[in-house]
Amino acid sequence: MMHFFAIFFIVIFGIAFWIDLKTCILPNWITLSLILMGLSFNAMNTNHFCSIQDAVIGLFIGYVFIRFVNFIYLKLLHQNGIGQGDAKLLGAIGSILGYQMVFPVLFFAALLGLIYGLIITRHQSEKMSRAFPFGPFLSVVTGVIIASKISF
Repeated sequence: MMHFFAIFFIVIFGIAFWIDLKTCILPNWITLSLILMGLSFNAMNTNHFCSIQDAVIGLFIGYVFIRFVNFIYLKLLHQNGIGQGDAKLLGAIGSILGYQMVFPVLFFAALLGLIYGLIITRHQSEKMSRAFPFGPFLSVVTGVIIASKISF
């Protein structure tokens, strides 16, 4: 059963990756569904990624942390720095993997984003003036972590 859910989660994160990459939007139907599925999976399954308590804390930390960072960014620069879909996606990741994985996922996703940004700016003649989506990096890191947690 764990393999089914792991593959299911990886597929959904793949869809989130693609949609955010193409539209710079993470639809609520993906993020909120992932939150509900993560909480349900961890509550009802004995072979889960984390306890339901860790999942609820992970949801809270993932969502609130991104919202807080954006709040500070907004106060300093008078514009949003990260989309709210990213906050819901990180909350969903926390609800699936637990609070212990929120900051490692965030760190490695930011590292991938930094590498991507450096590559893009290196190939452009001017400074990078447009934002790029963060959800794909969160999705890739989460997919790798989920895949590493299952054994075939």
